[in-house]
Amino acid sequence: MVTSHDFITSQILEQAKVDINLIGDSLANTTLGYDDTNELTLDEFLYHVKSVQRGNSHSLLVADMPFGSFESSIEQATTTAVKLIQKGKIQAVKIEGGNEEIIPTIKKIVSVGIPVMGHVGLTPQKHNSLGGYKLQGRSVDDSVRIFQECLNLQNAGVFAIVLECIPNKLSQYITDKLSIPTIGIGAGPYTSGQVLVISDLLGMKDGHVAKFVQQYNNFFQQGVEGVKQYTKDVKSKKFPNPDTHGYKMKKDVLDEFKEIAKDL
Repeated sequence: MVTSHDFITSQILEQAKVDINLIGDSLANTTLGYDDTNELTLDEFLYHVKSVQRGNSHSLLVADMPFGSFESSIEQATTTAVKLIQKGKIQAVKIEGGNEEIIPTIKKIVSVGIPVMGHVGLTPQKHNSLGGYKLQGRSVDDSVRIFQECLNLQNAGVFAIVLECIPNKLSQYITDKLSIPTIGIGAGPYTSGQVLVISDLLGMKDGHVAKFVQQYNNFFQQGVEGVKQYTKDVKSKKFPNPDTHGYKMKKDVLDEFKEIAKDL
């Protein structure tokens, strides 16, 4: 599973034949430049969901439920999920959290025929209450809480669970005990699958990346160098080349044009 945030990144995943294309609310940071994913509104998110959908034809399309779009009530959450399905043309939604408060909401969404993916461990939408973007499951109590949330989610009918930023052995234990797939991010190699944010995976942004990220390219630096070379070529008149990049005009057409134009 890999995230995407627009038509082009969706097309990259399409041609790479990724199993699951996740439209993550991380696009708040990577695409819109917000400091916090919680700043993203549902309408902003839906705009990007539609763009991703147009670039996808074979991957399972899953969309996050943005912060503020599902917490108020079961009715609000169901309305949001239906809107993402109808207008975004996705196949499933992902909801953060697995405590007793969120389970009735997930059950309701599943009951109306919308597949739900769970998400436990480090849940970015709740980073303020977690003390920041930190490893979860360090203590016995915290590990038990995470495992219990996974059991809650499985019993509620989710089809898979994202395990984010928890110890390797904890994710291995959880994966072994559950009957549904787990998808890890910063959770070690023992989960059923893995997910990365596409901008991290491809090196599309400048600066620090998390410890658990493996960068497979350096799009950002390649982009900088490409634009530098373009600027240099334009200033030196190397680009555009009249033969390679230009279009010809027949001499008789040009001559006639000039004859007419001189009297205008």
